[in-house]
This record gives sequence, C-alpha cells and structure tokens, in this order.
Amino acid sequence: MNLDDLLTIHHPLAARDRHIAVFYLHGGGLLYGERDDLPQPYIRQLTDAGYTLICADYPLAPESPLPQIVDAAFETWRAAVAGPQAAGEYRAHFLFGRSAGAYLSLLLARKIGRRADMPQPAGILDFYGYHTIADAAFSQPAKAYARLPEVARSQVDKLAGDGSRMVTTGPKPLRYALYVHARQHEGAWLGLMGLGGDDPTRSPDAWSLTDDEVAQLPPLFITASSGDEDVPFRLSKALSRMAPRAVMKPVYYLPHDFDRDVSDPAGAKAYTQASEWMDAIAG
Repeated sequence: MNLDDLLTIHHPLAARDRHIAVFYLHGGGLLYGERDDLPQPYIRQLTDAGYTLICADYPLAPESPLPQIVDAAFETWRAAVAGPQAAGEYRAHFLFGRSAGAYLSLLLARKIGRRADMPQPAGILDFYGYHTIADAAFSQPAKAYARLPEVARSQVDKLAGDGSRMVTTGPKPLRYALYVHARQHEGAWLGLMGLGGDDPTRSPDAWSLTDDEVAQLPPLFITASSGDEDVPFRLSKALSRMAPRAVMKPVYYLPHDFDRDVSDPAGAKAYTQASEWMDAIAG
C-alpha cells in the first residue's frame, strides 16, 4: 500500500516550525477508526505550537491480527518518521495515541526500543490508553456495553472481512458493532485480535508491557478520566506509578474520550498541558 494512502500530515507555519514530528495513532479498539478523527481545534493547538502532526492509519482486526498490526505500524513509522529524522527533516519525534492508539503507541515504543539503529521517541502522549491486555477488564464483558442491544457473532462475520484483504480504515458507523460485540462477550475482544490458544506468542501477556519494559519507556504524558467507562482509570494510574518518567494529568467524572467534546474546556486544557510537556522535553 502506498504510504500516502495511510497518512495525513498537518504542517505548522514555517516561522513556527520546531522540526519535531508527532506520530498519531487513532483509537477504536483496533477494530474501527480512522486517522482523521482528531478534532480540528486540537490539530491547530499542536501545529500552532510548531509541531508537525502525522496521523496514520494501520491495519484493523479481525482482518489483521495484533502482531501484524504492530509490525505494520512500525513500518509506517519508519517510513514517515524515522527515515525523515535520519535525513535531518526532524530533530526529534513523539508518539501519540488515544485509547487503543495509545496502547499501540506503547507497543510501538517497545519495538523501537529494541532497535539501536532507530531514532528513539523523545516521549509518548498517552490519552486514556492502557499498557496491558492481560487485565480481566479486557476479557470479561464490560457493564457499559452489556446494557446495549446484543451484537451476535453472526453480525460480526457479516461486518468483518475474511482476512484475505487488509482493512486500514474503519469508519465508526460501519464497524462500531464489532467493538460492541468485543466488549459484550467473554474473551471476544482478544479473539478478534487473533490472540489466545496454545501459542505463547499470541498470549495476552506477550502483548502487554512488563514492569521492566515500562521502566525502559521514554517519558510519558498520561491523561485519563476517572469516569472512563471503557478503560479502567486505575490502569492509567498504575502506569504512571510504574514508569519512572511519567506525568499524569487526570480529569474527573468525564467519559472515556473526554476530548471528543471540543466545547468542554477539559480537552483543550489537556492538549495545552501535553504541548507544554513536549516543549520542556524537546526544547
């Protein structure tokens, strides 16, 4: 697939250009979503601060299993960020993800960290993400989704492809039912990501960061809401305690993706805090 088909790049004005890239991965439980989901006010906040925002699509489950998703995200990052940084286009870069995109950013950072020949991220923006999928919250039915009309496996089979083709963008109206099914049935989410069985490389633990791996991560900026109905708030708090270079800016009593509502000042405040945090790290 052509790289241009996977990316939207938002450039700052030349006079403000810091020559620092922010590589963004969208949320959607790895089952739906698309790269252009970031609200325009936040895009402007980041580009007005001088950052080049690179929004990327990646393969979605269940058509692609999680290991393939991570490998593809790495290849896109290498072409869009690592190569240009090595050529002098950028002097540094950050990873940025929301929800499942934050989880994918953490896995990407782990993969990058194993490559001494690659430029390492200056930091990671983790917006209501998670560092483990071995937590029971991701294998047991979620209360918020159990209240919705049931999405049966037969509906999933109609919505999802057979794996013969890679799907890299999934608008919410078309694929959200996949996520509802995943959160309504025991073990369904992990199964749709291609995990489980006797293969240790497909176990939830293999795709969760250990304490030692968290300790090796670059600096983290973490924000999440205490009212999160999708990802337990305690996971963000746990990650902030585990990571030696983490800053957590919580919000309270708001939904999972609290920044979706651009009229709520909590979202703008979080992006201002994130931008100031990047300024302090990258100089």
